[in-house]
Amino acid sequence: MSSIAPLERTINQVLTKKESELLTQLNNSYLESLNKLELSKSQLELEYANIISNAEKKADILKRQVIGSSKLSSRNKELVLLEQAVNDVFAKAKEKFLLHTNESNYINLLLKMLDESIPNIGTSGIIIECLEKDADFFKQQIEGINAKYNKKIKLHSNLKNFMGGFRLKSTDGTVTLNNTLDSRLDRFKPLIRKNIANILREGRV
Repeated sequence: MSSIAPLERTINQVLTKKESELLTQLNNSYLESLNKLELSKSQLELEYANIISNAEKKADILKRQVIGSSKLSSRNKELVLLEQAVNDVFAKAKEKFLLHTNESNYINLLLKMLDESIPNIGTSGIIIECLEKDADFFKQQIEGINAKYNKKIKLHSNLKNFMGGFRLKSTDGTVTLNNTLDSRLDRFKPLIRKNIANILREGRV
């Protein structure tokens, strides 16, 4: 009996020691797990914040794109309407011009444009391009032009799809002056466009 007691004490000491070591290990593992959990939690919160931030940035970019696209679409429509209005006004101006221009006024205009244009062609040879309906008029002017400006004039009645007027070319092809009525009216297009644009802006106020 006395020999058993020391053995039991030894066993109890060993068990107590192992139990203490086991508890210490468990406690250390628990603390380590808590630290890892806390670290993981911080990382998850950071990743979540990054996801939210990126989503907000993408949403803002998309919003800007949508607004920009809407503004661009509106601007494009406005430009189309403006150009249509300019073309309509220009077409009506052409009709009005033709209706109120009689033969006498047209002849005087051609003579004035010839006198303004011919001195600007530096070469001795000049080609006049005109409409077929005006060919007889220009044939009558050739002799006078040759004498007045010391030029050699050739006439080509090859203009088509113009209201009237003519084009002058040097015989070497280096200089061309467009004096068709269409080109002269075209010079008013910027003014027409500006006036219509102002009307459209006033309509939006």
